[in-house]
Amino acid sequence: MSTKPVVVKVKRLGLNTLVSMMSAGMVFGLVPGASAEATQVADLFSIFEPQDESKVGEQQHPRIVAQYGGEYIREGLNEYVLDIVLRIISVTDKADQPWRVTILNSPVVNAFALPGGYVYVTRGLLALANNEAEVAGVLAHEVGHVIARHGAQRQGRATGIGILGAIAGILTQSGEVARLGQTLGGAYIAGYSRDQEYEADQLGVKYLGLAGYPREAMGDFLARLEAHSQYSKKLAGKDGGSGQFDFFSSHPQTEDRIEKAMEIANRAKDELDRKYGRQTYLNAIDGMLYGDDVKEGVIQGRWFLHPDLRFKFMAPRGYQLINSSRAVFATDGKGGQMRFDMDMKGLRDLSMEQYMRKIWLKNVQVDQIENIQVGGARAAKTRFIAKKGNRRVHVTAVLINFGYDRVVRFIYENAKFSEDFDQAYSESYSSFAPLQYAEAAKIKPVTMSVATVKWGQSLEDLYQPMAEVGPKKDLFLLLNPQFLKEEPKRGQLYKRLVYGEGLR
Repeated sequence: MSTKPVVVKVKRLGLNTLVSMMSAGMVFGLVPGASAEATQVADLFSIFEPQDESKVGEQQHPRIVAQYGGEYIREGLNEYVLDIVLRIISVTDKADQPWRVTILNSPVVNAFALPGGYVYVTRGLLALANNEAEVAGVLAHEVGHVIARHGAQRQGRATGIGILGAIAGILTQSGEVARLGQTLGGAYIAGYSRDQEYEADQLGVKYLGLAGYPREAMGDFLARLEAHSQYSKKLAGKDGGSGQFDFFSSHPQTEDRIEKAMEIANRAKDELDRKYGRQTYLNAIDGMLYGDDVKEGVIQGRWFLHPDLRFKFMAPRGYQLINSSRAVFATDGKGGQMRFDMDMKGLRDLSMEQYMRKIWLKNVQVDQIENIQVGGARAAKTRFIAKKGNRRVHVTAVLINFGYDRVVRFIYENAKFSEDFDQAYSESYSSFAPLQYAEAAKIKPVTMSVATVKWGQSLEDLYQPMAEVGPKKDLFLLLNPQFLKEEPKRGQLYKRLVYGEGLR
């Protein structure tokens, strides 16, 4: 159950007064107003008038929220993050502009914004951050894109791409997956230019300082995102370089980006006693849901399991899964992609072949359709070559009758075809099977828990009791990077993951 987000027009009022006006979920805002010169340059490339930009956010907001599993509402957390936003927006020259801030119910580490002041942060990002200043830093960067009108510039140059080409930022979703699944409003999400990224970084650092936060927190969180990228890549069985689903997928990465942010922060050193807000932040996220929401299904390595709809399947070897409210995607980071979804209306009294030709693949020229079986269920398979833009791709499509007027659909896509690919696809769709009640009942939600190091506890003592949601030691150090350089000390706070109550 969620409550309707509040549209906030920020005035220079006391934060407590403003916060008391809110009761629901939002999060961010920031960045200094861009300079007059920068704004004028931005306007040269924009097809939007400033008053039109709010319509973009208003139209796309419901789609964004739906695709990210809805809003995440937790008593105290939404108001706390809103307080961070108000603190930052209050020092910009857009403090009287309406801003709408939403916490998204997604484990993806992500933050982005739409023209018109619609700003989003996922609970996955909140779990990764170590303190209030880091969250303020990443949100300052995103709102910097909005205030500098980078989204409007990009939309003006992206004729035919679609309205979501104007999105002000997306941290984690890869462009390849967006093109395959068109998960956000049916549009490809383009990335920022390097100059736009530097400008947003500069604005973010500036306003962090004006709001009283340590300016180096911007660089700190960029480093956190890089660590998350490496962790994600390790999970996918790859070594070196950045992961596929990270901040730098659409925010261009450069070798000196973190260094530049730190240089800006160091040039603006002052004598103020600035606080990172670590303890307050950890108290706010204590008890927050971590990872997949079991109502939307869960990812366990290459396996996807849905305890409510009672099915499971496995992605091809070397692929990394991504869940959304409408479909499940996977990619190998080299152009290989997969999409899985379910049609609850079923075959509609059609044969498997008729359904493929008349409903599912009606816009595709399909030649041969092979009748097969998957786990004893009727299924059908076809292969064809499709044109995507100026390139040709090989597509394998598999339809399985799941019973009770439901069919499930797998699509595998690659720039080339080989017997090895076909075997990997077969292993994937053949793994589809009903999820037994006993197996479904064992799937439990995982929550973030904040604990204190006790006397004599070692690093292993801290991570071994954690819930099984990834390599325990690697994940623990990702969430608690302070232990990369020092041994646990009595009284230190740390994040851990624990199981919540069962599903039934």
